[in-house]
Amino acid sequence: MKNVIFLLLFIFSFELHAKYNIVADFSLNNGLRVVCIEKKELPIACFSVFYKCGSINETPSKSGIAHFLEHMAFCGDNGAFSDFLENIGAEDNAFTSFRMICFYEIVPIEHLETVFKYESRRMEFMDINKEKFISEKGAILEERSMSCDNVPQGQHFESIDAALFNRMSGGIHPVGWRHEIESTEPQDLIDFHDKWFAPNNAVVLIVGDINVAQIKSLTEKYFAKIKSKEIAKINDDAIKPKEIKKVELKSSKIGTEAVVNYTYFVPFSVKNNFRKSMALFLVSQMLNQPTSFAKKTLENSLNKANSISFDYDYGAYQYDIFRVSISCSSVDNLSECENLWEYLKRKILISGITKAELETVKRQRAMSLAYRDQDIRTISQHIWFDMASGCTLEQIQSMDDVIQSITLNECKEALNEVLEPQYIAISRILPKEHDRD
Repeated sequence: MKNVIFLLLFIFSFELHAKYNIVADFSLNNGLRVVCIEKKELPIACFSVFYKCGSINETPSKSGIAHFLEHMAFCGDNGAFSDFLENIGAEDNAFTSFRMICFYEIVPIEHLETVFKYESRRMEFMDINKEKFISEKGAILEERSMSCDNVPQGQHFESIDAALFNRMSGGIHPVGWRHEIESTEPQDLIDFHDKWFAPNNAVVLIVGDINVAQIKSLTEKYFAKIKSKEIAKINDDAIKPKEIKKVELKSSKIGTEAVVNYTYFVPFSVKNNFRKSMALFLVSQMLNQPTSFAKKTLENSLNKANSISFDYDYGAYQYDIFRVSISCSSVDNLSECENLWEYLKRKILISGITKAELETVKRQRAMSLAYRDQDIRTISQHIWFDMASGCTLEQIQSMDDVIQSITLNECKEALNEVLEPQYIAISRILPKEHDRD
């Protein structure tokens, strides 16, 4: 009885908190959009500004520029800003993706005007200190080593992305190619900033204990003076590859194991079919459950495979992809694991997902919201990534209701559209000395 009461209370709580309390959504004459979400529990706010540019906006031979600029934007006067935030116990950080560069700060409300001042300066100016530039280049090269060069999985996915996408559509890791990072000059960063950092190419999101009148006043004071720019159009039409891409990576760092990865083209996206995209998201959650048909089948595979994972990261690239990765216990089992996937795929398409599993992942989603919506940074991150992926604010507001309303048949239809056709890429990580027919 106690469990039933708890569940009813939880569901009621979920329904109350499923939508954000958007108290303002306005734009300045220069095109800057400002979204305000009220959350009154603590006298703090998360201020973030994300620019609708990333590695997709880089020019040939200049990979990693967007990420490099993100690093350098913490130097100069903005370096002093980071020191100020540290002294008052606040937090700041940033990140770069295929479609976005984002900066954010979590501060006490009384320091919000200081954040407006520095973020408006970061939008308007780019100062490059030569010593800091050299130092940051070294840090970025080390970051590349840690995420790609010295990590077989990093090399693996970098290679398959390069094969699947051209360099202007997701084919290069945001950190950039090593030789192009090494050849980067300060002027490259300034040029990128001058071209893409503009109020009409940015969104300011503020979450916390905010006063809308104050926000509008500060926005006018610090951002209205910045001029808009002509923003070039990027062609990101989804075009399915005409032939299957094959990538094979050999590494001395994986022992005697092997990994096989299948990549499938997703013929829909949040832009052209939001509901079906959310259905496929639920499918990936179901298939990754420890009790799913795929996972249980692996347990009975006589130790041929160690694990299987499914990944649907909507909006991450020029077009959406669905990945299946199988880790084999030994390279000698690779062929059997590949045959296992063909068997699993057929079974999954027939009866591999169930209504009980769908209800489980929906409950898990509801539970995660109870935690997510208590943290202003997590709320902000959820909105950044979904907006950068192509979701409108209205879709983000309705996302959790849509997810809860999706049926098992919708999930099966989305999965069939993706898995019924042949995969568009197959890639393998093998031991260094392995020879395979």
